[in-house]
Amino acid sequence: MGHRKQITLEDVVLYNMRGRVEDNGTLTAIEGEDLPFSVERVFYIHGVPPGDIRGCHAHFRTEQLLLCLHGAVEVVCKDGKNKKSYLLDSPQKGLYIPPLIWDEQIYGKGAVLVSLCSTPYIPSDYISEYDEYTSLVNR
Repeated sequence: MGHRKQITLEDVVLYNMRGRVEDNGTLTAIEGEDLPFSVERVFYIHGVPPGDIRGCHAHFRTEQLLLCLHGAVEVVCKDGKNKKSYLLDSPQKGLYIPPLIWDEQIYGKGAVLVSLCSTPYIPSDYISEYDEYTSLVNR
């Protein structure tokens, strides 16, 4: 078994999505070359009470791009040693989260978060216990 590169917060990337601003609004397109993966699943989360936290897991394989289409969501990412917060407060911002990064999302009032994923929903891909996560990434 070969040695795999340790995933760290350096691998999390905050993108500024390209938008075309016109008098009657902004059109933002996401095309294949804009992402480091092919999209297999899209889901969105809304109606979360302000201040509530969602996410609280990592993935073995899934890559994600998170976009807040309305309102604001603070995303706290952890790599087992360090943590960093990102504020998604514009539809022009996209946060790339690679596999093996723990993330927690703190929702603002009326926030709508969309996730573009590299895999379909696979329950066994989730690491939902933080202690299990830290022991896995700190081996």
